Amino acid sequence: MKSFLFVLYFSLTLYAGVISPKVSVKTSSPVLDFVVRGGDIWAGTANGEALHITPKGKIISTTVLPVIEDSWGEKIKQKIMSIDLSSDAKTLIVAGEDGCLYTIRGGKVAKTSFSTKTVVKKIAFISEFKVALALLSNEVVFFDLKTNRIMKTLSGGTSPLSDMALSTDKKIAVIAGEAGVVSVIDTAVMKIIRRIEGGNVDNIYKIDIQNNRVLTAGQDRRAILYTLDGKSYSRFEGSFLIYTVALSPSAGVMAAAMDEENLISVFDTIKRQKIAMAKGHTATLNRIAFIDEKRFVSCADENKILFWELP
Repeated sequence: MKSFLFVLYFSLTLYAGVISPKVSVKTSSPVLDFVVRGGDIWAGTANGEALHITPKGKIISTTVLPVIEDSWGEKIKQKIMSIDLSSDAKTLIVAGEDGCLYTIRGGKVAKTSFSTKTVVKKIAFISEFKVALALLSNEVVFFDLKTNRIMKTLSGGTSPLSDMALSTDKKIAVIAGEAGVVSVIDTAVMKIIRRIEGGNVDNIYKIDIQNNRVLTAGQDRRAILYTLDGKSYSRFEGSFLIYTVALSPSAGVMAAAMDEENLISVFDTIKRQKIAMAKGHTATLNRIAFIDEKRFVSCADENKILFWELP
């Protein structure tokens, strides 16, 4: 691969300021996934709650998935593995721990015909009725909510998948997993059009795409910022496993969990400088997402979700 590599070390960025969360929202259990829309947050928890949270941290609605039976036959609350919101902000699509797909509209939960024996790692709306599901088993499934049927199942390779992200216009999906390779999918034709590699040499935990840039979080302690064509990348070195990352809408700012202290490192991707350290989490980060160029949200394996604002 033709690439132009930049390596960033923490020793070059010792003067980044520490920021504290602007808002902290207490939840009944850890938030595993969330989606940002217009500053509001729709979050899915380990207790099966789908929460609607305002930018000021107020929980304005809570909808709970049906309980499931454990191996002993006892009724238990199921985790929401992934969550997304339709373009009209009226329908939530939720992947349950039971491998089933649910919709939530007007506070009412409906179960679709989709189910899987593997884990749904990520779910996303492609259009009003079309959704994509990235499965741990290495498959991407395209499902039509209107017909309640699978449209197509696409193999993502031979290795388990960890995450999926969609471009703002929903035309491109990127997936990644244990192989350390990014696959680029044209969502209209439901086909892999490109594979990007060279930056990561191990499992990619999380992935994001904004403004024709793709950012990965690696087990190899690398956050890699690729151009979407795969011709160049920048490498950001962490001191520990990098569990999650996020890009601002312009891709000019990135945030990543890069150390054992559960801090979030924030970088200017143009100047390639660390500009802030976000301190507030006390457990392993699950997800980070930007609201705009200055504000982002994060959650971890603890009962809270944090809102941040850069100086």
